[in-house]
Amino acid sequence: MPKLGSHRVLAMGRRATLFVWRRMRRNWWLDRTCIAFLAIIGIVFGLSYYFMNVMANVASKRSKLIEDALGTRYTLPDVFFEFIGAVELLWMTDMFDALMFVPTALLVAWHERPWRVVSRLLLAWGLASLIRITTVAITSVPDPRPSCQYVQGNVFTAFSLHRCGDAIYSGHTLIFVVCAMVWTSFAPKNIVGRVLTTCAWGLCVAGSLIVIANRAHYTIDVLLAWYIAPGAWYTVAWFWYWHITKKGRLLRIEFPVEVGRHRDADSPEMCQRRRVQLGLTSDGTPYDPIAMYLNALHGGADLTPPRQSADVQFIDEKDGSPESSDLLELPDSSCAVDVGGTSRDRTLP
Repeated sequence: MPKLGSHRVLAMGRRATLFVWRRMRRNWWLDRTCIAFLAIIGIVFGLSYYFMNVMANVASKRSKLIEDALGTRYTLPDVFFEFIGAVELLWMTDMFDALMFVPTALLVAWHERPWRVVSRLLLAWGLASLIRITTVAITSVPDPRPSCQYVQGNVFTAFSLHRCGDAIYSGHTLIFVVCAMVWTSFAPKNIVGRVLTTCAWGLCVAGSLIVIANRAHYTIDVLLAWYIAPGAWYTVAWFWYWHITKKGRLLRIEFPVEVGRHRDADSPEMCQRRRVQLGLTSDGTPYDPIAMYLNALHGGADLTPPRQSADVQFIDEKDGSPESSDLLELPDSSCAVDVGGTSRDRTLP
C-alpha cells in the first residue's frame, strides 16, 4: 500500500507538471515582434523608474534648503495628521507593497493572457512614473517625517526608499492602486475573483492609511496617487483597445490561443461574437467588406467576413443586455457605404 500511494503521488505530480508546462507554452510563447515590443516597454519603464529616483534625490537635496533657511524642521499642516496618530513603522509601508505585488504577480502568472496583463501594468506604471518625475522635484516641501534622512552624494547613483523631500506624490500608494486596478480588470469573473478584488482594494486603502500614519507622505501626496494611477491605467486601456486590439496587432500578446478568446471557458460562439465586434477575421487581420466584395466579384478568393447571418445577437458581458447588429448586405451592382453617419449608394463596375 505505501508503494501504491507513492506511485499515485508521483503520477499526480507528473500530470500537474505537464499541465503547467503545456499551459505556459501555450500562453507565454511569443514571436519576435512581441518580444521586441515587450523589450521596448521594459526599457522605457526602467528609464522612467531610474529618472524618478534621480528627481527624488534632487527633491531631497532641495528640501534641505528649506531646513537650512528656517533653522529647524517644519511640517506643513495636514488634516489627516490631526486624526491619525503618528507611528514609527516604516517597514509596514514596504510590507504592503509586497502584499499587493506578490498576489498580483501570481494572478499574472496564471492568467490566460499573461503578457497582455504585464504590458498594461508596465505601461500604466511607467506613465504614472513619468508624471511623478515632473512633480516630485518641481515644488519642494518640508518632509512630514522629522526622522527622515537627506540624500548624500551623487543624485544619479544614490538610492533610498524613505529619503527626505520625496513627497509629491506617493510612490508606495501608486503601487497599491495600480495593483488593485490589475485585479479589477483581470481577476476571474466569478465570486472568488470578486472577493479577491475586494480584498485588494481593502489592502490598498489600509496601505494608504499606513503611509499617512508613518508620516511618509502628506495626505495630498496619497490622494494624488489615487487620482493619477487610475487615470494612467484607463489611458493605457483606451490606447491599447484602439491601436492594438482593434487593429489586430501583437496577436501573441492579445490572443495567445485564438483570436477573440479571452479565457479557456469561452465558447466558439462567444469568440465569434468578439471577432465580429472587433472587425477581425479568424487570423486577426481587420476585414474590409467593400474590398472583400470587390475581390470576390472579380474572381478572387472568397474572404467572407465573420458575419454569418442577417441578424447577429450580441450579449454584452457587463450587464448581459442583448444588442442587435444587422449584417451589411452587398448587392450585385451596388453597396451601401456608411460615411459619417449617412448612407450613400455607390455603383460598382
